[in-house]
Amino acid sequence: MTINYNLAVSTSKPWTLFKLLLKWRGSIWKSVILELAVWLMLYGIISVIYRTALNPTQQRVFERVVQYCDDRLKYIPLNFMLGFFVTAVVNRWTYLYQIIGFIDNIGLMTAEYVRGRTEQARMYRRNIVRYCELAQVLVFRDISMRTRRRFPTLDTVVASGFMMPHEKERYDEIQYKYSKYWVPFQWALSLTYDARTKGLIESDYYQVVVQDEIKKFRTGLAWICNYDWVPIPIMYPQLVCLAVHTYFLVCLLARQYVVSEHANNKTEIDLYFPIMSTLQFIFYMGWMKVAEAMLNPFGEDDDDFECNALIDRNITMVLMMVDQGYDRPPALKRDDFWDEEVEPLYSEQSAKIPNNPLKGSVSDVKLPEYIHEIKMVPHCDDTSPLVPGDDLRKRRISVVPVKPSDQQHPSNHGRNRTSLGNIDMFRSFKHKIERSFSKPHLNEDLGRKTFSHGMLENMDIERNKSATKLSGEMSPANNNSFSNSAFVNSGEDLSGRTLDTSSSHPQLSTLKRGSDHRFQHHVLDDVLEDDESDENQMTLRKKECNSSSNYNEEKEKEKEKEKEKTEEENKNEEIKKDDEKEEEQKQDEEARRSPERGAFFIGVVRSESEDQPHPHFRPPLNRFRRSPAQQQPPPE
Repeated sequence: MTINYNLAVSTSKPWTLFKLLLKWRGSIWKSVILELAVWLMLYGIISVIYRTALNPTQQRVFERVVQYCDDRLKYIPLNFMLGFFVTAVVNRWTYLYQIIGFIDNIGLMTAEYVRGRTEQARMYRRNIVRYCELAQVLVFRDISMRTRRRFPTLDTVVASGFMMPHEKERYDEIQYKYSKYWVPFQWALSLTYDARTKGLIESDYYQVVVQDEIKKFRTGLAWICNYDWVPIPIMYPQLVCLAVHTYFLVCLLARQYVVSEHANNKTEIDLYFPIMSTLQFIFYMGWMKVAEAMLNPFGEDDDDFECNALIDRNITMVLMMVDQGYDRPPALKRDDFWDEEVEPLYSEQSAKIPNNPLKGSVSDVKLPEYIHEIKMVPHCDDTSPLVPGDDLRKRRISVVPVKPSDQQHPSNHGRNRTSLGNIDMFRSFKHKIERSFSKPHLNEDLGRKTFSHGMLENMDIERNKSATKLSGEMSPANNNSFSNSAFVNSGEDLSGRTLDTSSSHPQLSTLKRGSDHRFQHHVLDDVLEDDESDENQMTLRKKECNSSSNYNEEKEKEKEKEKEKTEEENKNEEIKKDDEKEEEQKQDEEARRSPERGAFFIGVVRSESEDQPHPHFRPPLNRFRRSPAQQQPPPE
């Protein structure tokens, strides 16, 4: 029988697995006790002979043999062979259990789609599922020793009710040397077809659904037969068994305690009993016994599959499904949560246990209380640095108000939650430290510059800082930056911000409260980006001057190339026009010289329709067509 210990390990405690060591049925002690007793007996006999029956010379020879065996014991790769063997056996065992055959779907689909309350409809439903279970019985009695003991002959199958006497006669009529597991499945499929023709199955689709479930069940049993027919190659279990037993036969000599005073390999402590070798024997021999028990799960071991119990379960369940459970749903009524809030109840004891619902790990992170607006800006790629005058500096941003539910309030029952403000504070602190260590000097070549989105609004202000200080047009109040790189403080006056009109860059749009969008936000159209650090402005100006000069030179070169290209294209167009004019003049002269030919073309074109040109002749241009007076033939 299968040893079920799931209840014993349902709760993890320090003594949970130790309680399993006390079980005997299906345990490691039961599997290795005989081999361990024989090995310890042989070990003791050799130890007694070495200590009492051998003279000093023979003891020295025995000690050299012990040293030789102990040094070369690692030649047997026991871990490698056992690891691969057990992995292959466990995978095979798992797949066999998955396809062992649970007939529930066949019963459900048959009860659902084979309709009717007559005795004939009931017989159709019961026989379809019984034939499927009969096929499983026939397969199991050929591969499982427990099932074979239950059904030693086919007459016992008839006596147990899985097969009727007239069905056995029809089954015996088919005589050939191979298995006949397919016969019950063919009977079941034929019944589904007959039920469809008689209207018990309402549509072809319902018939296909029932037949698909029967085919899946048959495919699983076919794979079980194939795995029983072709096991793991016999060389592999032979090799593992030989390696394990040879290893511990050598250990009978290699693990002996050397007690001679003049021996080079004398044992430090003479314990008489090989403690570590016994533990090693239990582990390795038990590892092999696990694979041996799982190699064929249809045997009679303690942990083999319960085929007889599965047969009883399947036949009982499907007959109940298609008979007593057919078309008997309960009356349709309102549920208990119809007009109330859905709040499932618990027992008084389990209600005190807290639940952990499915929730994101950062779903409870809130914004700081002083943040009331969020500034949304486009992304700036570090691989394309911004230079003065570049069109990419013109961006669009949106300012979104923050709801009170998205903010972290101090009254949080004493629980400190992580907020985005704290995260951003540490992040900005980290960036400042990195910039302080990697800050370039004015006389050094500067690397690529990364622009922050948080200070987009201050870009023009910082760039024109020196000019405004000299003119005195800007006050300190106008240089109001965000306290955070992505958020706006509630005390800032966004609507009153303006920029210097003398700047060559576009100005910011005035922010307005209210919008036609579903949520209130403020859209700013032409926003400039710049570095958020005041300390790097001088360095940035020098770098921008150099980059702007290089950028302007490249722009001028590109403009010159485009100008040359356009001039060449204009020349080619003029030449082409001159050629077309010459061709037109030639055609005009030819038309004047041969007026009859021109009349011929006109007559052909106007003969039937202007939309259907002549298949061999192309009509001349409209300007060469003559008036109706000119088309009159000359008088004779």
